[in-house]
Amino acid sequence: MDVYSGIRFSIERVSHELISAGSIFSVYSLASAFFIAFLALAFRQARRRGRVNLKGVVRAIFREKFFWHKSFHADIKLFLLSTVAAPPIVAALVVSTNTVSMAVNAALKSAFGQMEPVSSSPWLTLLSTIVIFLSYEIGYWVDHYLKHRVRFLWEFHKLHHTAEVLTPLTNFRNHPIDSVVFGYVLALFIGSAMGLLDWLFGRRADVFSVDGRNIIFIFFLWTIGHLQHSQFWIPFRGIWGRIILSPAHHQIHHSNDPSHFNRNLGSFLAVWDWMFGTLEVPSTKNPRLSYGVNEDGADPHSAAAILLTPLGKGSLAFWRALTSLKEWAIRRERSLV
Repeated sequence: MDVYSGIRFSIERVSHELISAGSIFSVYSLASAFFIAFLALAFRQARRRGRVNLKGVVRAIFREKFFWHKSFHADIKLFLLSTVAAPPIVAALVVSTNTVSMAVNAALKSAFGQMEPVSSSPWLTLLSTIVIFLSYEIGYWVDHYLKHRVRFLWEFHKLHHTAEVLTPLTNFRNHPIDSVVFGYVLALFIGSAMGLLDWLFGRRADVFSVDGRNIIFIFFLWTIGHLQHSQFWIPFRGIWGRIILSPAHHQIHHSNDPSHFNRNLGSFLAVWDWMFGTLEVPSTKNPRLSYGVNEDGADPHSAAAILLTPLGKGSLAFWRALTSLKEWAIRRERSLV
C-alpha cells in the first residue's frame, strides 16, 4: 500500500466511524447525547435558579479547558489508532463470534440432535435481540471484573483509567492488548448465546440491528453511552439506579477515590453489579470527583506511557503470576507425596 492509498484508507475508516448510524462514535449518537446533556443541565438550572441561561449551559458542555488537556490529546491519538490500525489487528487475532457460534451449535446438535426449524416472527427476533444484548452485557462485566482483579490484565486496562478528563473520546482510550482480550471474552459469550439460539430455532436466529449492531445497544449508546465518559453528573437512583448504569455510575468507576475502586463494572446495565456486590449507586448531588491513576513516574499521556509501559509492566506481572503458579504446583505436589 502506497502513501496515498494509506491516507485514503485512514480517511475512509474515520469517516465510516463518524457517519455510520451503527458506529459507537457516529455524529448522530454524539448529537443525541449532547442534546440530552443540554436538556438535563437546562432542567437542573431551571430548578435551581428559576430560569435557564442558554450560553451558560453550552459553556458547561463545551468546556474549553478540556480541549487543551494532555489527557484529551492522548484520547485523540488513541481514537485514530483504534479506528484505523486496531480493527484489522484485533480481527486477525481474535476468534470471531460466528466461529464460536458454529462450534456451540455443532456441539449441541451432536449432544441433543437437530431441532426442528421454527418459523421467523417479530417476537422471536425480539427475544433473540434481548438474549444477545444480555450476553454482551454479562461478557462486558466479566471482562471488566477480571481486568480489575488480575494484575497483568490490569496493567493493560489501567491505560483507560489514566484519563484525567472524561469525554466521549475516552471510550477509545484502550491498549491494543486490552482490546484483544475484550474481543475474546465477547466472542465467547455472544458466540455461545448465538449458537444456543441457532440450535433452539433450528436455523440462524434473527436480531433487530442497525449496521450490524444490536438495536438495544444502539438505544443505550444514543442516550447515555457517550455521557458515561463526560463531566455531566446525571445520576439514576432508586430501582433505576440498580438496573441501569447512569453517566454518574460510570464516573464513580473512573474516580481515583479508593472507596470507588472496582465499582460499577458493567456497560449499560447495573444488574450484574447489583447481583455480584460491585454496585455503587451515585448520590443526587455532584461530589466533584477527580479522575486518573495516582502513580509516580512518566507522563501518563505520553506515547511511551500509552503503548510501551503497559507492555513492560503487564509482561512482568504475567511472569510473576506464572512463577507463583509454578511454586504453588510444586508445593501441592510435595504435599501429596
